[in-house]
Amino acid sequence: MSKNIFFLGCGKMGTKILNNLIKNNLFNKQDFLILKPTQNNKINDINHISNLDDIPKNYQADVIFICIKPQNASKILQELAQSKIFKQNTVIISILAGKSTFFFKNIFGQNSQIARCMPNTTLEVDHGIIPIFFDGVNENNKTLVNNFFKNCGLYFEIKDENLFHALTALYGCGPAYIFLLQEIFENLAKKYLIPHEIIRELTTNLFLGSAVLSQKSSKNFKDLRADVTSKKGVTEASLKSLIKNNKLQNVFSKALESGIKKSQRLEKL
Repeated sequence: MSKNIFFLGCGKMGTKILNNLIKNNLFNKQDFLILKPTQNNKINDINHISNLDDIPKNYQADVIFICIKPQNASKILQELAQSKIFKQNTVIISILAGKSTFFFKNIFGQNSQIARCMPNTTLEVDHGIIPIFFDGVNENNKTLVNNFFKNCGLYFEIKDENLFHALTALYGCGPAYIFLLQEIFENLAKKYLIPHEIIRELTTNLFLGSAVLSQKSSKNFKDLRADVTSKKGVTEASLKSLIKNNKLQNVFSKALESGIKKSQRLEKL
């Protein structure tokens, strides 16, 4: 499959997506053109340019990935809309937090084909969560977009675009919450003098083993927790302070509310 695939920006997430497309042998490196890759994320043998004026003459993109920061999006997207990069059938894939398809249609036109998605970083190891919403995308381009992400993890289409605020805060940001918990476990292990050289392995295996067990089990999470919690045992004593008055859930709830509000503010920029 040979396509002209244009990346507007290529930071951490853009680089992960690009690497996955190359790793899964869907496209060749010469199929890609990147505008403004960050200095630390340049990929060998991938064509890159510094500004829109450097786009090769007669170059037209089949696919445009929008991977810039949402706070800075409007100006450069308006400049992109004035370029000659678009074909009649170009599909635009956005990973911008908070930016609706309405935002893009106002810039690129009501007939533009927009696929909005919010992948998380675990797509790097083919275990990502990738919700996607299509607006005006024809069936051929839907198939093309599906091929981009189908091997990256749990990829699914949503029909209600408003779900993105919660999906972003819960699952887009989710790996950061897990890594924070791992960091906490690591610090506590150090506090209680667990041998330093095995702490990381112990911590990663704890989270990995628990995830695999829950994935393979037909039990719900509450019942799985109960299986570990012997009456009047150590686990029960530890959990009491976390679940009393929904203490831990309230902490996460407040954190997610902050994330959702941030996503909603970005939508208004």
